[in-house]
Amino acid sequence: MDLTQLSDSDLLALQAGDLTKVSNAGLAILNQGQPKSPTLRESFERGAGLAYRSMAPTLTGAGIGSYGGPLGAVFGSMAVPAADAVNSLLNLIASPFTDKRLIPASQGIQNLMTRAGVTAAPETQTPTERVVGAGLESMTGVARTIPALIKASTTAASPVSRGVAEQLAIAPKTQAIVSPTAVMTGQTVTEATGNPLYGAATTLATGAAGSVKRPQKEQALSSQALDRIATDRYDQLQRSGVQLKTDEFVESMNEIKKGLRDEGYTPTGYPKITGAIEELTSTAQPKDWTELQALRKMIRSGQKSLDPEEKRIASVLLDEYDNYLMNVPKDAIASGDMKNAGQLWSEARNAYSRMKKSEVFEDMLSDAQLDKSKFTQSGQENSLATQLRQLAKNDKKMRLFTKEEQAAITQAAKGGTTQNLLKFFGRFAPTGPVSGMFTGGATAMSPALGIPMALGAAGSRVGATNMRTGSVQDLANMMRYGGTPQTTGGPFRAVTPTTMRGLLSIEDLDQEQRNLLGIQ
Repeated sequence: MDLTQLSDSDLLALQAGDLTKVSNAGLAILNQGQPKSPTLRESFERGAGLAYRSMAPTLTGAGIGSYGGPLGAVFGSMAVPAADAVNSLLNLIASPFTDKRLIPASQGIQNLMTRAGVTAAPETQTPTERVVGAGLESMTGVARTIPALIKASTTAASPVSRGVAEQLAIAPKTQAIVSPTAVMTGQTVTEATGNPLYGAATTLATGAAGSVKRPQKEQALSSQALDRIATDRYDQLQRSGVQLKTDEFVESMNEIKKGLRDEGYTPTGYPKITGAIEELTSTAQPKDWTELQALRKMIRSGQKSLDPEEKRIASVLLDEYDNYLMNVPKDAIASGDMKNAGQLWSEARNAYSRMKKSEVFEDMLSDAQLDKSKFTQSGQENSLATQLRQLAKNDKKMRLFTKEEQAAITQAAKGGTTQNLLKFFGRFAPTGPVSGMFTGGATAMSPALGIPMALGAAGSRVGATNMRTGSVQDLANMMRYGGTPQTTGGPFRAVTPTTMRGLLSIEDLDQEQRNLLGIQ
């Protein structure tokens, strides 16, 4: 740009700071030498080149290695980062004796792609592009290795190979999310600090922290399976000619009806409950399992009422009904072949009881989804915590559970130390006007402090919600299991594979890194 080419009037306009008075010819002179914005096509080609450079080495290695079977595909996909790691180690060992350095395998491949005309060479990439490229490379590695590892865990000839493959394939969803996130976070730190060692440490720390999961419990039968078991046992009782005594059943239901009066029930005020009670106290139908299940569905329909009070009374009625079915004595059987009735009745009651108790916590999870809008500040976590506390304080409902189950419910209602800390910090997440003012004000005063605070609070809120949801899911599983399920996977089961991926993402140490390590 040569300002001597400007006219006197254009120079005066520039001195006055008024570009509107600069002529078109003057503007053309001013724009000379200014970098041009890339066209849409150029941006697309550069993005495609960046993606190709990130994914090609892993895809090519996995493709070649796949000829050796699943484990070959795994080793092939990890060949380049593994070679870089070995190269880095060799360079460190040789550094005291020679200034010569081995070229990393990844750099050699990148040089070949540059010669082939692939755009977005590493030396021209922006910090953002390097972060994205690192994430794409890690995602490609996960996508190629996990399926091969899962297959190798069942097909590998050596038991040791099968065991290692199974361990490295643990929690594929977690690896697919955490591994790229950890690598991108580490690359971001490297770009911000200029110190690759800080980035490597961040990658490893993020991968390890993000891989911590809830302990994995042995999974019980589903509620649907328990329902089928109970139905089958009652069907066998029915085919044997066994059914409940109608008069005794109706008398018990009338007693339950009288108890509902204390809850505020009136026949005209709550039509859904009234309809269910009329069927419960009717002697028209034999009280076989089909009828008992139909009656229970009628009561549950009252729980779906839009009237909160009718919904509450329907829940009380259902509890009383289920308590009767779970505790009805064997002599309540009216007639039929009694040879196998005792065992069938015991199995039916056991399956029915486990199904019923698990429904308490399954309903909690469903209600929490509906209560999200009522608890803006803490959302689903607050709803679940409230429901757990209400259950733990309800002596009548708690009698439904064994002492072991009661202890687990009480502990879940209290929550652990980590969970409560996460819940506390999660209150500052910008989800409402009050918390939004706090984090917004902190961000306005100091973005370097406010933004991490907001992100940390949001992450804490999600973590507390996940832990609370998990505890309720564990309770439901415990009820269906009929005891305390065995732990099949520890909380750190996914740390090893994500840490290994983080180690493989660390690139060759250059001179600056060696200086930081004190290596000449």
